[in-house]
Amino acid sequence: MRRTVIAALGMLIAGGVGVLAQPGDPIVQRQDLMKNNQEQMRTLTGMSRGQVPFNAATAQAAFQRLEQNARQIPALFPAGSTQGKTAALPAIWERKADFDARAMKLEQDAKAVQAGITDQASLQAAIQRVGQGCGGCHDAYRRKDS
Repeated sequence: MRRTVIAALGMLIAGGVGVLAQPGDPIVQRQDLMKNNQEQMRTLTGMSRGQVPFNAATAQAAFQRLEQNARQIPALFPAGSTQGKTAALPAIWERKADFDARAMKLEQDAKAVQAGITDQASLQAAIQRVGQGCGGCHDAYRRKDS
């Protein structure tokens, strides 16, 4: 029984830690992470637009996940991970310090907004702050869809 509980907790923790727990291709790992970020933003946007009921705890948890994901971003873009199906531009590796700094700012912003989410208006402001970080990095470092 104890082993089962420990194993179950280990799986939950590993799942919550995120993409780095998965072995393999960093391109696939970062794509999975970005998809998770998109899911978090979809949840937050739905609440901010009134499409789903506002829930401060759910919003804070989504921003916490964005914070955790942002912390992982630099490691998911190692040198040489440019080949394959990726929208990552070579500029990431040419300006890696700036790229990593943007990920750190995203992490900090996602952390900073969590405690201030008390209603729909504060959620909208938090989304705008964090969304600017996401968009700025995508504008500079992600290939545009054709």
